Amino acid sequence: MQHCKTFSRQALASCAIVAALFGALPAHAIINGTPTTSFSAVGELGGTSGVLIADNWVLTAAHVANSLTAGASSFVSLEGSSLIDAIYTFSSSGFPSHDIALVHLSTSLEIATPFLNDVAITSSQLPSLGTLTMASAQNQSPNGYATTTAYGVTSTFATDAGDNATVNWLLTGGSARVQGGDSGSALFTGEVTDSAGEVLLGIASAVIINDDTGIAEGSAYVQVASYRSWIDATMASSGQQAIWVSSVPEPSSLLLCALGGLAILARRAGHSSQNS
Repeated sequence: MQHCKTFSRQALASCAIVAALFGALPAHAIINGTPTTSFSAVGELGGTSGVLIADNWVLTAAHVANSLTAGASSFVSLEGSSLIDAIYTFSSSGFPSHDIALVHLSTSLEIATPFLNDVAITSSQLPSLGTLTMASAQNQSPNGYATTTAYGVTSTFATDAGDNATVNWLLTGGSARVQGGDSGSALFTGEVTDSAGEVLLGIASAVIINDDTGIAEGSAYVQVASYRSWIDATMASSGQQAIWVSSVPEPSSLLLCALGGLAILARRAGHSSQNS
């Protein structure tokens, strides 16, 4: 089954192409990733990945969900597996538009799940993100993870057809990146070694490839915060819910904290000079 699509990345304000993360599975998944037996909430899903966010719910990419079959496909994690009995995609539009989906499991899995980031990251917040962690369920004994950083955000992507797809991507670069088989895998805040109780920022959607060199140089993750209302409404049908948290302070809050700190230092300096 061919799971690779290619698009011009001029719309991302640099010269590269974008490809979906399907295709023949490589010997290992995340480029420059580290094998791990942690990240239990990140599981195998139709030869790709998904992230358990509640006992019966897995979040993944829509182009992954479109290849699954309710009643036949399963979610397989380090601590158990369950048959999929329902599949929900945010939109009927094709990749890369709104590349996010939920699948419902027939049997609950008692696995500690991550929190979900509740406010979409903007370009002004990128410096405050710091180190991030990507984790995949594909072919790294049995999971793999690596650290990365984010360099951009985009809400739309210009396709070869000449229209703008709504993607809500967080873009990451560096030596570690996703490749074939990593669709639907996770991006967490911070430098973490497990998924339990960590904050899920995004779901792997595409690999970014330089237009001139043909070399893959980054990854595109769908921001989960952009789909909070839909995620909550879909999960409410079974009486379950994800846990949402704020992981990145607003720039104004950071500025106020910095100004407050400077004011305190200035006050202390004033007291010291008076006491000299």
